[in-house]
Amino acid sequence: MSESRNKIDFKKFIQASFTALKHLFLHNGWLKLISILISLVLWAGLISQDASLTRDKTFQNVNVNIIGNDTLINNGFIVVSNLDDLLNDVTVVAAVPQLQYENAESSAYNIRLDLSRITGSGEQEVKLLYSNSTTLGKIVSINPSSVTLNVEDYSIRQRIPVSTANDPEAPEGWYVSPPTVDPALIAVSGPRSLVQTISRARAFIDPDDVEWKEGQISTIADLKLYNRQGEEVNSPLLNMSSSNVPIDTVIVDMNVLPCVTFKTSDLVQINGEVAPGYQKKVKISPETITVAARQEVLDQMEELSLERNNVNIDNMDETSVVQLKVQKPSEDAILSNDTITVTVEIEPIEQSGEKQDGQLTEP
Repeated sequence: MSESRNKIDFKKFIQASFTALKHLFLHNGWLKLISILISLVLWAGLISQDASLTRDKTFQNVNVNIIGNDTLINNGFIVVSNLDDLLNDVTVVAAVPQLQYENAESSAYNIRLDLSRITGSGEQEVKLLYSNSTTLGKIVSINPSSVTLNVEDYSIRQRIPVSTANDPEAPEGWYVSPPTVDPALIAVSGPRSLVQTISRARAFIDPDDVEWKEGQISTIADLKLYNRQGEEVNSPLLNMSSSNVPIDTVIVDMNVLPCVTFKTSDLVQINGEVAPGYQKKVKISPETITVAARQEVLDQMEELSLERNNVNIDNMDETSVVQLKVQKPSEDAILSNDTITVTVEIEPIEQSGEKQDGQLTEP
């Protein structure tokens, strides 16, 4: 009897519990909403942990690594196409695991162009390479998948002479020696079609870099390349070097000294008179001579000395040219001219009339 009563009580408990749950779900909508949200969160968590579930992610304007250029040059070739233009709009699509979608960056796939694969000149099609990531997924597509490059033979031209293009003009009272450049010879390398046109290099001195003081001065000058027609050849594909070291400047050395200027007419004496019936015209060249020397030497100079400073024209009846040697005030002094040339032009004095039939006629 007690056993059947227990069964009846348990059955009533189950029925009461079911009724309560039914009432809970039917009459408490907010609990149902919470249940749904919990289900979604659990589902999303399970999905994100599954590496086999991926989403396509698109990367635009991807940076492409250029590799193998040194190997290409060692093989005797060089790319003349503008790689920046060809690779400025590369798009990559990767299948990224859900969990890593936000973390994925294009750099993880190492998109690259390997120039060492080029084995000849002319138009060459080279594929873009990539590396899949075990964490961030695989590449689905690359656009463009390859590029067409123009390739030329690589050439080196040795012993290109370097000269200065703009010797600085010394201020008044100063002298500057002709500049010397170091190195005086360079090598130029690059595409054969450009290298073959190069005939010389020129160094451009910035006057603002020259300090006008006595002594040896050095300054750095930019280098530019020129062809035989005197036109500048400017290309990023051309490289300059000296002793296998890349350069784009040279060192320019100049000797700067103070200077003084003398009028040569004050240094030369004309002695005597030409023969009767003749007249003279004296020309002295150059008109001035500049002496550049150490300041201590110039301070002791009162005048410029000549080996001899007189020209004797006594009874001279024909043109004569005399050269006078200028003496240096010191061994290291620099003269603008070391010789003064005196030209004495002598010609007959023109008569006021001419004899005709033994008579002197008036003009």
